[in-house]
Amino acid sequence: MFSLAVVPVRLHRSGQLIVTSTRVFESCILHLCFFLYAYIPSLRDHRLPINCIMFVKAFLTVAALTHAVQAHFGIDYPPWRNDSFEDPYNQRIAPCAGINATGMYNRTEWPLDGGSLVLDLHHPWTYVFVNLGLGTEVTTFNYTLTPNFLNVTGNGTFCLPKIQLPETLMPTDGQNASIQVVTSGASGAALYNCADIVFRSSANALTAGEDQCVNTTKSSTVIQDQSTLAQTSGDSNTNTTAGGDKPSAAVHGSSVPLTAAFTVLLAMVVASGLL
Repeated sequence: MFSLAVVPVRLHRSGQLIVTSTRVFESCILHLCFFLYAYIPSLRDHRLPINCIMFVKAFLTVAALTHAVQAHFGIDYPPWRNDSFEDPYNQRIAPCAGINATGMYNRTEWPLDGGSLVLDLHHPWTYVFVNLGLGTEVTTFNYTLTPNFLNVTGNGTFCLPKIQLPETLMPTDGQNASIQVVTSGASGAALYNCADIVFRSSANALTAGEDQCVNTTKSSTVIQDQSTLAQTSGDSNTNTTAGGDKPSAAVHGSSVPLTAAFTVLLAMVVASGLL
């Protein structure tokens, strides 16, 4: 008998691997190892610990690559509510990745006529639109700050120095609000993040080209008409949605990357001589 400690990994937005312990994952791997040992004669020569460790390493490598393919996005300014790459949050959960508002405190001051937004984008191209809701605990983001979608080409830092508020929106000094950013990339899935702000008459927007408001050289933006986007999205993926809650079964991603991961894993196992 032997003891094998197993921990799954996933990719953080900055690229490093985050190690998180999951008993369910450990149990599944151990059961699979014992299954292989029981039904594959070549494993019955006291090499089970070594073979199992090789198997686990192969699985974790494929899992990390799978998460890299499913990279999402972050809000650098105003600071997002929390790191939605961390459990138990998920960017596929509307309206704010499952993260509650910060309450009355820890809010970024925003000018009364609109402020800056800095995003960390991970896809080769991204559709971006920004909404806003008034209040401390926002449930409805009913003000659209991007009447037309932004089509951002290139990954990296993307800064909007000034997002002008609609003429009908006239916030007061000290009024709380929340910003919702929704993106959609090649997968067609909508991703959500939110940041909490407080409007201040003394607040200033970021200066383009300075401090946080610096676009990477790969980032460029064009305005995308919403009717064109709807037609394009409909042609490429009939399941594309611009808003609304995603069903819980779809929260943790597509089955296509998962299938690919297990296919690659099986190939690695065969190549290593386990089967």
